[in-house]
Amino acid sequence: MRGIILALVLTLVGSQKFDIDPGFSSRKSYLYSYEGWVLNGLQEKNLAKAGVRLSSKLEISGLSENIYLLKIRSPQLEEYNGIWPRDPFTRSSKITQMVSSCLTRPFKFEYNSGRVGNIYGPENCPDTCINIVRGILNMIQITIKKSQNVYELQEAGIGGVCHTRYVIQEDKKNSRVSVTKTVDQNNCQEKVVKSLGMAYIYPCPVDMKKERIIKGTVAFSYKLKQSDSGTLITEVVSQQVYQISPFSEPTGVAVTEAKQQLTLLEVRSERGSSPDISVQSYGGLRYQFPAVLPQMSVQLIKTKNPEQRIIETLQHIVLNNQQDFHDDLPYRFLELVQLCRTASSDTLESIWRQCSDKPRYRRWLLSAVSATGTTEALKFLKSRIRSDDLSYLQTLLSVPFALHLTKADEHTVPIAADLVTSSRIQKNPVLQQLASLGYSSVVNRYCSQTSACPKEALQPIHDLADEAISRGREDKMKLALKCIGNVGEPASIKRILKFLPIFSSSASDIPIHIQIDAIMALRKIAWKDRKTVQGYLIQILADESLSPELRMIACAVIFETRPALPLITTIANVAMKESNLQVASFVYSHMKALSKSSLPYTYNISSACNIALKLLAPKLDRLSYRYSKVIRVGGYFDNYKVGAAGDVFVMNSPGTMFPSAIISKLMAYSAGSVADLVEAGVHVEGLTDVIMKRNIPFAEYSTYKKIKEIGKALLGWKELPTETPLISAYFKLFGQELAYVNINKEVLQQAVKAVVEPADRSSVLRRLAGQLRSGIAGQWTQPVWLGELRYIVPTCTGLPLEYSSYSTALARAALSVDGKITPPLTGDFRPSQLLESTVQIRSDINPSLYIQKFATMGVNTEYFQQAVEIQGKILTRVPIKFDAKIDMKLKNIKIETNPCHEETEIVVGRHKAFAVSRNLGELGVEKRTSILPGDASSNIVEEPFKPSDRASSEDFTKREADSTSRKHAYSSQEDLRHVTGRKTHKRDICVKLHHLRCQLCFSRRSRDASFLKNTYLHRLIGEHEAKIVLIPVETDADIDKIQLEIQAGSRAASKIIHEVNTESEEEGESSLYEDIQAKLKKILGIENVFKIANKTHQKKRPAKKENAVLTELGADPDVKHRSSSSASSAVSSSSSSAVSPHRKEAGDDENDQEEQARNKDASSKSSSSSGRSSKSSKSSTSKSSSSSSSGRSSKSSSSSDRGSKSSSSSSSSSSSGSSSDRSSKSSSSSDRSSKSSSSSSSSSSDRSSKSSSRSSSSSSSSSSSSRKSSSHHSHGHHSRYVNGSSSSSESLSHHSHEHHSRHLEGGSSSAYSKIWETPEIYQYRFKSAHRQEFPKRKLPDDQIRSSHSSARSSRASSRASWPKFLGDIKTPVLAVFLHGIRDDKKIGGLQLVVYADIDSIRPRMQVFVSNLTDSSKWKLCADASVLNAHKAAAYLKWGRNCQDYKVSSELVTGRFAAHPAVQVKLEWPKVPSRVRSIAEWFYKFVPGAAFMLGFSEKMDKNPSRQARVIVALTSPRTCDVVIKLPDITLYEKAMRLPLSLPVGPRIPASELQPPIWNVFAEAPAAVLKNLKAQCSVSYNKITTFNEVQFNYTMPANCYHILAQDCSSDLKFLVMMKNAEGAVNLKAINIKLGNHEVDMRPANGRVKLLVDGAESPTNVSLTSAGASLWIHSENQGLVLLAPVYGIDKLYFDGYTFRIQVALWMAGKMCGLCGKYDAESKQEYRMPNGYVAKDAVIFGHSWILEEKPCRGACKLRHSFVKLEKTVQLAGVESKCYSTEPVLRCTKGCSPTRTTPVTVGFHCLPADSATSLTDKQMKFDQKSEDMQDTVEAHTACSCEDEDCSA
Repeated sequence: MRGIILALVLTLVGSQKFDIDPGFSSRKSYLYSYEGWVLNGLQEKNLAKAGVRLSSKLEISGLSENIYLLKIRSPQLEEYNGIWPRDPFTRSSKITQMVSSCLTRPFKFEYNSGRVGNIYGPENCPDTCINIVRGILNMIQITIKKSQNVYELQEAGIGGVCHTRYVIQEDKKNSRVSVTKTVDQNNCQEKVVKSLGMAYIYPCPVDMKKERIIKGTVAFSYKLKQSDSGTLITEVVSQQVYQISPFSEPTGVAVTEAKQQLTLLEVRSERGSSPDISVQSYGGLRYQFPAVLPQMSVQLIKTKNPEQRIIETLQHIVLNNQQDFHDDLPYRFLELVQLCRTASSDTLESIWRQCSDKPRYRRWLLSAVSATGTTEALKFLKSRIRSDDLSYLQTLLSVPFALHLTKADEHTVPIAADLVTSSRIQKNPVLQQLASLGYSSVVNRYCSQTSACPKEALQPIHDLADEAISRGREDKMKLALKCIGNVGEPASIKRILKFLPIFSSSASDIPIHIQIDAIMALRKIAWKDRKTVQGYLIQILADESLSPELRMIACAVIFETRPALPLITTIANVAMKESNLQVASFVYSHMKALSKSSLPYTYNISSACNIALKLLAPKLDRLSYRYSKVIRVGGYFDNYKVGAAGDVFVMNSPGTMFPSAIISKLMAYSAGSVADLVEAGVHVEGLTDVIMKRNIPFAEYSTYKKIKEIGKALLGWKELPTETPLISAYFKLFGQELAYVNINKEVLQQAVKAVVEPADRSSVLRRLAGQLRSGIAGQWTQPVWLGELRYIVPTCTGLPLEYSSYSTALARAALSVDGKITPPLTGDFRPSQLLESTVQIRSDINPSLYIQKFATMGVNTEYFQQAVEIQGKILTRVPIKFDAKIDMKLKNIKIETNPCHEETEIVVGRHKAFAVSRNLGELGVEKRTSILPGDASSNIVEEPFKPSDRASSEDFTKREADSTSRKHAYSSQEDLRHVTGRKTHKRDICVKLHHLRCQLCFSRRSRDASFLKNTYLHRLIGEHEAKIVLIPVETDADIDKIQLEIQAGSRAASKIIHEVNTESEEEGESSLYEDIQAKLKKILGIENVFKIANKTHQKKRPAKKENAVLTELGADPDVKHRSSSSASSAVSSSSSSAVSPHRKEAGDDENDQEEQARNKDASSKSSSSSGRSSKSSKSSTSKSSSSSSSGRSSKSSSSSDRGSKSSSSSSSSSSSGSSSDRSSKSSSSSDRSSKSSSSSSSSSSDRSSKSSSRSSSSSSSSSSSSRKSSSHHSHGHHSRYVNGSSSSSESLSHHSHEHHSRHLEGGSSSAYSKIWETPEIYQYRFKSAHRQEFPKRKLPDDQIRSSHSSARSSRASSRASWPKFLGDIKTPVLAVFLHGIRDDKKIGGLQLVVYADIDSIRPRMQVFVSNLTDSSKWKLCADASVLNAHKAAAYLKWGRNCQDYKVSSELVTGRFAAHPAVQVKLEWPKVPSRVRSIAEWFYKFVPGAAFMLGFSEKMDKNPSRQARVIVALTSPRTCDVVIKLPDITLYEKAMRLPLSLPVGPRIPASELQPPIWNVFAEAPAAVLKNLKAQCSVSYNKITTFNEVQFNYTMPANCYHILAQDCSSDLKFLVMMKNAEGAVNLKAINIKLGNHEVDMRPANGRVKLLVDGAESPTNVSLTSAGASLWIHSENQGLVLLAPVYGIDKLYFDGYTFRIQVALWMAGKMCGLCGKYDAESKQEYRMPNGYVAKDAVIFGHSWILEEKPCRGACKLRHSFVKLEKTVQLAGVESKCYSTEPVLRCTKGCSPTRTTPVTVGFHCLPADSATSLTDKQMKFDQKSEDMQDTVEAHTACSCEDEDCSA
């Protein structure tokens, strides 16, 4: 046993470590060499970096136990500014001299067991020196655990208390120990960091440490040596890396490296002597920031004698920026701000006194002081305001700006409070508002830095709230709540609850908009006390007695508090039971919007909303625009960890058709941080009343009192409260409310009066005219923005690493405008005088904007700055100098300006990155090295491939000329890629206007580092420049002026310089195409193409896509091309048809082209004849009258489509092409239905025989079967398509084709449709209504030839009635000219002429732009026309004589999949390559955008150079959308529309009266009419305004309130009852104005009584300016009273319909409902409660009559339940809570109906009875429900007339 114990003891002792706690002997001195450096730049080599290195000797000697002396001997500081690692550090004697003065003084420090304690140094030692010492001593801070070799802990160091990991390795043989220490500076309990300007950027609630932009780590390597006297540190090496990735790119990072090395040189046996200077303690190792932060890191300036320096800087700014911005203005302004930060308030006072008589100096000084953000600056502003030195505008600009930018600390807050409460600020409401909001922002920033917010800071705001409530001041309430919202402190919750009625009984009288502000004030508080805020808000949301808008705001704020799943489920539960559809719709759409969010900070809430949505009914998603919605648009890019989300809250109120509140906000997310960027909101109340207000005394009408009396007769009825007109709006930036505006009733009425009243309008115009006459002149230069962001962390060397961003925006405007009006305006000015006047205006306006942005990374101390700087600036100047003469009488405007005399830079943007070094000893001298060196392109990757010299330029040119347009595009893209791959990019684009002696140029130059790594950061590094410049052009003729003249009206024709000559254009065009055809023949060798065509079948050559050839100007798009079916007609070329494809009807089945496109590849591959024919499309030039081949054949010969334009050139080729086309079509359809190539082959041969083809069908069948179609189509549907969209060709082959298709449709479509599934939406065909209504005549074969002459004559007559050029029959309506003028003579220029024929049967407009320079024939021609009610077309042609390029479009209405539809088609036969390249770039984004919008996608061969959009209205609220692009089809079914569209019967175009474009113009009115609500009663069926239908049998003889204006105006009342002695007939009574109108059925017609007297059926009545009209219509009567709110009332005895104005929404009541879109609350009774069913609802609106006087014998009575009930074990008697219809006293019921009502129960022994007047049963709670009998008819024998 003893042996075992001994062995264990020895083992334990052996496993223990030696004592390796490092230390120093108190009797010795240790000499170390030290070197530490910091370098900033990109991580790649051979780029510029900036840094600093400190090298010195350190002597550590013991003074006493654990206290040591540190002496730094011969410190040397070196700068680095050059290309790393090529260039060396350079010694800087200036920096060394400045720093060594403090570093060479002795320091003391405590040290025990590897831990550094307090550090002592000389008094008033600069912070930089102390921190360098901390960096040195941080190296010897080491924590050794004796029992572990690997361990982790939170260790204190220079960067704070951070997560540290140790690994210890012992070399016992040599008594050496190696220690590795790594510190994770992203995981710190107490991180040392300083940030400025980031108060409103919040860390993401979700843990996103890995996504931080800035990351850092440091590693220490220690070598320890053990000896008898202890363990000694012999060497320490530390390496620190901080990386910043501005775009969160893994490789796009900039790096700061810091390295230290400490090496033991010798140990001497001598004690240190204590220094004879007094020392003070500077704390421990933790880095200490100086009290005053170092200067901005963009420049280093002397701050001694700030007063003189500020005066000098002000002088420089003012003197050098009078005419234009000086280039160094941003630097000078930042210098001024920096100097003001060092100045005391007394110094600023002194400067102010010196500048008191210099307004420009004062303005710049105020701007700089406002941006300073120091306590002294705030003191200075406070004294200025108290001295009343500032004007109102100066105070308005400086005080809020200063408060929002000031540094928030315990010194600033009291001064800011004094400033805000000063009497000068309090006197002016606007100043008080802006200053109070600014103060609340100061408090918010201050309280965010402290654990508890001091009461003193909040007191001024709380006092404001208390005063507002006690005095009932709405404006003060609003201001107090806005300020509380800005502060966001939980201590303010009690004040907020005082404004909410659910928590404070006195708050019920507070207006809704104030209550909304109270809820909004809780938003920021939720960041600090989420649970409490959520508890209050969920109560508000669930309380149905509160205003819907208030509840919706509460919902929006709850979701901002990031609720968890249980709370979201509670919200869903509230919405599920919600009776108010506005609230339900808002909650549902909000949850749905959040459920789709992809931003990281919404992950939790998004998933919770997805779950909770399952509880809610999806029908809420189908609610229309009238219901409140939340729209959310956002995106997140995971690669860059950046995203944004925009929310729009649209809240509707029942009283308006339009939103009563809209709130929109934009949030940004980046790398774990989130910020509310911008938010704006508008709230509107009662605006409709103000707009619609007419001076009509409704309350004075005789019917007003009658309606009021009737209302009193209804139990519990009250007028709707009048909304106080109000518009309020607010604006927030970074979550802080900067300003708001409240426009009350008086201001609104004044504004409406100024617009509506002629006298007010005249006074405004007179004032403007007077101002113009006296002239306006001024000059203004002002800083408009200063942004400063700084983020500072210490490095291991003790030097601070600063990331900073500064931005300045300076605006300047010089303005000089004067004018003259002739004849001068007289004293009794009328606006009509201006129409007879000539106005001359001379204007010289020169606005400019200078924005400069700096971003720096590096070391920034009070002595030196070593940083990487990225600098960008944008300078915009827009000089506007012109003379204008406006002759209103002659409708002539002339504007003259000077031509370009010198180069003018309109926009200049420059951007560069460099390494910069500055030091205080060499002010004004800074070293700059571009980060990207000039020889950086020597990289082998950058060298372009150089072709051999043997490749001649001629060959290259020839090859390029022979290449197709596709190859052109390809080669240009290749060149572009090649250029972008290089380091240097250059681009110049100039638009020359020779006749104006100007050219507008865009130039771009860039050098970047993207060749190293293709990241955004590397693209930023380098130099970039882009500018837009106006450059003069030297021409033969000098120009004095440039003139723009606009002439409208009848005089336009006399001004035209160049008349359009259409004939010459036609001739030029035909000769042009003859030349092209001849050249094509020669180049391609196709003279004998027809002989070769049928011989070769093997060679596969794709058809070349040429562009469609355009017709002459104004060609008729409706001319029909007839053709013979003879073989000879097929032989000749259809040049006219090929040349003018747009002459065909638009309904000429575009789908043919689609079929061609689907089959053209296969056809061209299998049949060389078709391939050749496509190339020889224009080889024949025959022009015989019968030469036009079939429109179908020419359009769809086998491999041709709209782009190929081929027409056959021989008999065999043509017929082969035709049959090939038909068979391929047939095979295509068959192939789609059966998916079998064999069936397609047989079908094609069958079709070929039927179409009397003269060629073999082998090639056609092979061509048709060689391609498999991807679409799935039922055969029956295809046959319907063929029948419905037949071609205009009248050949026999097509005739048989139509017969065949009809046969298919009649025979087999139903069978096939049963077999195959329903086609996809994109497979349907659009059927043009235009073609169905205007079909083309079809002639038998034997009549075709004889019809050609008549066809020609009809064509001629068509052309005569449809002119090509409107100028032949119309004068121009507008002419515009742009000229150069020299010696009062016009030189060259441009001419624009507009012709319009609006009132004809075919409205049309033409626009011509011509170049008036003699040498140029460039023209632009545009034509737009409405051909009929179903079709509109337009085209745009330009180039030489309008023949080079063309884009056309058309809009056609029709049917699509049996639904009414519209198709918009865009064609671009030929466009410039630049336009095409831009379109191709845009086209790349189409699939992604379509996916984001929810479209389905299908790759498809649609016609090239064509796009079609088909929108089919499947219901008033949904539509199907199909978009067909050349290579892709996008489609979406049942897209929701924001509002209902009218879907009615189609009116034939022939019945429409000209002008037919009214059909398009009246569409908005039709939609608006459809929006208006209508209530109808037909027999016993009632349809309310909210479209709720119910059956209700009216009790006999009793009037019901059908529809009534329940607002305070009581404008009208409509009552209805059953007509006496008639079944199903009704009678109505209308009270409005001073009249009472009765409409009663009598003898099969409706009798009209006005004020009791019978009246004719056509009558007009007027009451004090308000008119109404009554007339007969469709065996009934119509009443129109728009002023009263009745748009139309119709009654014929059986049917009643009333349509009220939009502005009556929410103001109605009666059986027709409230017209508030709340269908769930439709059965609202007069007392405001909702009835349980339609019967009780109808009974409640019965109008009682006095006993024995009226025919109605029914009364509303509360009833007692006949039986007693046991309620909660107590026997009770129950009384109804709703009145039930009962016969009056003395009458007995003859007919009853059961109704279910609620009952309130009382103990059976209580004394309460129905006669007890004190018991208001309708206000009691409902304990149970039961069924009782309601009387609906009575028999009265002993009626009690006293009742």
